[in-house]
Amino acid sequence: MAQKNVSSLKNYGSTTVGERGQVVIPKEIRKEMKIRAGDKFFVFSRLNKVIVFLKAENFDTIISEMTKTLENLKRVKK
Repeated sequence: MAQKNVSSLKNYGSTTVGERGQVVIPKEIRKEMKIRAGDKFFVFSRLNKVIVFLKAENFDTIISEMTKTLENLKRVKK
C-alpha cells in the first residue's frame, strides 16, 4: 500500500523561502492543480520534516478519504 503512495509522488523542482517567509509554488503544479491567487490552504507538518499544503476546498474530501483508509487499516489489523 505504501509503495503505491510513494510511486505516485511527482517532483516539481525546488523553491526557496523568501525574506518575508513566502514560498513560490512552481508553475507546473499550479497549472495542474488549478491554483490561483487568493486560494486558501491548510498547512500541516510531520516530525519537522514534511510540510503539506492542502487546498481548503479539498479538505472535506481528503479527510473523508483518510478516514476510510484508517478504518480499512484498523480492520486489517484485527
